[in-house]
Amino acid sequence: MPAPARTVETSRLLWRTRGEHWDYELICVPEIPSLPAWLTTLEAILGDADAGAGELRYGLLEVDDAAARAPRAFAYVAARFLDPSRRDWTGRRIQHFAVWFPPVPPEEVEALPTEIPADWHLRVLAGLAATYGSGEVFGLREEEIRAWKRSHRESRAARAMAIVRRTPPVALVDEGEPAEARRAARWRRLPTLKKKSPEPLRTPREVSLVVAGRRGGLRRVFGCFTAVVMMIAVLQLMACGAAIHLG
Repeated sequence: MPAPARTVETSRLLWRTRGEHWDYELICVPEIPSLPAWLTTLEAILGDADAGAGELRYGLLEVDDAAARAPRAFAYVAARFLDPSRRDWTGRRIQHFAVWFPPVPPEEVEALPTEIPADWHLRVLAGLAATYGSGEVFGLREEEIRAWKRSHRESRAARAMAIVRRTPPVALVDEGEPAEARRAARWRRLPTLKKKSPEPLRTPREVSLVVAGRRGGLRRVFGCFTAVVMMIAVLQLMACGAAIHLG
């Protein structure tokens, strides 16, 4: 398996977890592959997994892209697990939901259990210590969370995601590590999961035509209608005033 498949980058990482004072949310979404929403995909992959069982999952995510001739398939590995040390403000252990899409051809998906370390998710978590584990994300204080909307334009979740995205690539395999250390794990192959990619955005010309044409036309019609109504009202007031004056 190529060496890049043993290095985890946030551009291929899907991660959902919580902080000490904030509830579960996505802190990292992959650029490759790209989907309009990730929660349903994460639920399909890890929703029924037991965080304490130590099970590792793998499979294929098939993305139906309207711009492509055929759906594209992406290999992945996934784990739902408990944080070895972090707890929330009530003392409960933190759960993590992690999916990694290594840059390997889909036909090599069956090789993942023998090539990916059994503790790949823990190594990535250790790599997230300086970003997710910082006081700006995991340890953000409750009073700062409550005051965030009043002093920041972006959402707190978007800020956390921007910080986590800066995590340096995490190496999974050390030189000289015995292959047996990567095979002592409980792997489960999941059925291929099929999803649709985002619809292509309109071109700037199409958007400008909508704004200048349909919407602009509606504004002009509404403006003319308003002017006519106001003119009728003025004429009625003038007629009423004339009648009172004659009386």
